[in-house]
Amino acid sequence: MGKYRVPSKKSKYYLPHEQYLAVVHYALSYPALLAEYNTLADTIGAIRYDKDKIQTSNNYDSTFEAAVKLTEISSKLHKIENALELSEANEIIRNRLKEIVCYGKTIYQIVDIDDFKDCGRDRLQALRHKFLYELSKKM
Repeated sequence: MGKYRVPSKKSKYYLPHEQYLAVVHYALSYPALLAEYNTLADTIGAIRYDKDKIQTSNNYDSTFEAAVKLTEISSKLHKIENALELSEANEIIRNRLKEIVCYGKTIYQIVDIDDFKDCGRDRLQALRHKFLYELSKKM
């Protein structure tokens, strides 16, 4: 957690410390959410007669439960991706920003000189703060 500076109180993207940590950890859950979404999307499907029978009573319906969980995960992923779009970066910088914020990489791990000709370290830090601020408004 000590890799990046927290926005100061004077910053327009300031968040209280507890809220800042909650947003950072919410963004770091992106890879796990994406993996779970892909697993559920592959396993959910049409009616299978070797699995639970679909009934119209109040009994447990695994297909319905899987669909609800898939919708919830999709909503969380959409919040993160929408906040990335609101950071107003181009596609290359947005992908790098996703690696930094969602996958916990540092700027130095992903740096490619060609990608960052017009975006320095300070600009990327500002985009990171803006992303976290926008995500906190969506949570």
